Amino acid sequence: MPYLKLFPHSAYGWAMACLCSLLFQAALYSQTVDDSIVSRHIRLRIPSERQWLGRESITELERCWEFLHGATGGRMPSRVLVVISWESSRSGIDFRRGSVTVGMNHPAASHDLRAFLLHAAARELAALGLSSLSSGGIDRPENRFLEEGMSELLAHEFANTTRRLSAAWAISHYLDRMHPFALPPGLPADWLNGQNLRAAAPGITFLMTCRELYGRDRVMKLIASLSGKSLKESLAAAFRAQAPEIEAEWLKRVRSFQPADISASPGEAPPVLNKIEFSMEPAKAGSVLELRLSAGAGTFGLETSGIFVVDGASGKVFQGVQGRSAGGDFVRFEIPVDADRASGKYPLQIMAADEGGNLRIWEAAYLVQR
Repeated sequence: MPYLKLFPHSAYGWAMACLCSLLFQAALYSQTVDDSIVSRHIRLRIPSERQWLGRESITELERCWEFLHGATGGRMPSRVLVVISWESSRSGIDFRRGSVTVGMNHPAASHDLRAFLLHAAARELAALGLSSLSSGGIDRPENRFLEEGMSELLAHEFANTTRRLSAAWAISHYLDRMHPFALPPGLPADWLNGQNLRAAAPGITFLMTCRELYGRDRVMKLIASLSGKSLKESLAAAFRAQAPEIEAEWLKRVRSFQPADISASPGEAPPVLNKIEFSMEPAKAGSVLELRLSAGAGTFGLETSGIFVVDGASGKVFQGVQGRSAGGDFVRFEIPVDADRASGKYPLQIMAADEGGNLRIWEAAYLVQR
């Protein structure tokens, strides 16, 4: 019999068959999803074991849909599927299907699952509405910074947390010092990849500038006009002003901003500086000084992209890369020391902004010896 050829010992074969069946059923169960949680305009698709999270969130997501429907002039799809996935760390939209995905496999989600879900879903629902309003025009690469910025603006307006966006000005100030801002294609594409406050900061500050200059309604007209025009044409049509004029005002505000500590909400714990280590001390003129920085998150997640170091001697701004050692995680910065640098003590400024908009600035220093 074929069965006996596969399993010469019947007891062993029976045990293996049972084990395989159990593993299959366990895998099948772990993959089951629930899509019975619905409101008037929202349907959730969520792993069955996380139903409680969906039930706690559906009412707020319905309110968010209603807010965005008004903000986009009635352009939200009448029914939206919100897929909540623990398989992905990325969130996004499917404009043609009228659905959004929230990737929960993200470090920031570990601090507060429900808060992360609601904010990420609100941001993606906003992106879906903006895509509809602009007939997909806002999804073009040159307009991506507007999509990132406007989605964050609307998500925070819905939640009455626009104070958290103050940190976007500080982040933009430092980013501009690293690579001077300009309207697309003058923004590095990799800055817009993070789905975090740094990615949204250029668009947030640009749109806030436009709102103050021309009003909220005209900013929404700008979004709508992206359907058939280039960005520069849309700016001229919406604001009756030329792109260089608008760009100059935006850059003036970003560059004149003076970063300082920000507490977005009372009672929230801000980022904390734990430890600073230098690869050499004193540093040698003409060398590259490695700085290892350990910073702790407070109430909200602190990403590597939210940490900046300013060399007081050269005025240059640096961002680091994530590292790991036996002593724990750290962020590594490489700071060039000019060959003609005199011996002495030189200041460093460290800025950390978490995803909740809480910002802290710390002072440090390093020694140079010729």
